[in-house]
Amino acid sequence: MGRPMAEWLAWLTGCAGLLVTACVPYKPTLLLEKSPDTIPVSVSVQPLRDATPPDDKENLAADTISQTGSMEGELSALVTQAIEADFSATSLFRSISQGEPHPDLILSGTIHRFYGQATLLSWVIPGVGWTVNAVVSPVQAWQGEVDLELTLARPNGQVLGAYRGHATYQELADHDSRYWSMPLYPAHARLNQAFTEAVQHIREQMLRDRSLLAAGLSN
Repeated sequence: MGRPMAEWLAWLTGCAGLLVTACVPYKPTLLLEKSPDTIPVSVSVQPLRDATPPDDKENLAADTISQTGSMEGELSALVTQAIEADFSATSLFRSISQGEPHPDLILSGTIHRFYGQATLLSWVIPGVGWTVNAVVSPVQAWQGEVDLELTLARPNGQVLGAYRGHATYQELADHDSRYWSMPLYPAHARLNQAFTEAVQHIREQMLRDRSLLAAGLSN
């Protein structure tokens, strides 16, 4: 027999409270594999320009959390740091940093879209017991989009290449093993997957321009 309405409401309220109290701040993180080739240039990184709509950082409804609205830092700085760290760790360039003293190329760019929304589902499977619903029904709806544009230019301002990467998703999410202690962690991982897909597209374009970019070496 199903639980009384008061208990259903208590369960939903508890889940909503859990979503808020156990949420962990989102941190943009890339998960690229080691680059198959290294572009033999030194690169200085400039902070990316944040051109995302302000609404991307706002909660769309009472039961929805904006992941980029709960970060410990500014989107531009965090995305720039993530790209710099990953390009360095995966050996895309000979060297890359924000403080490169005499770079061959300058990396800059624009964040056109970067958002993730996690919505707590307030419906359950009809005709199924409360315990079963709590275990098997989807618990969150996820949607997000990452749209980045990166540019490589010589120190004199001559642009050698402009590259764009895009990824989007909209899906229902089942329970994750970490859900009950950190309900937003799987949603954060999904947004970082989209971030990785977008940057992977950009990296592939840069590698196709390897010869052109290497020809931009300063004398």
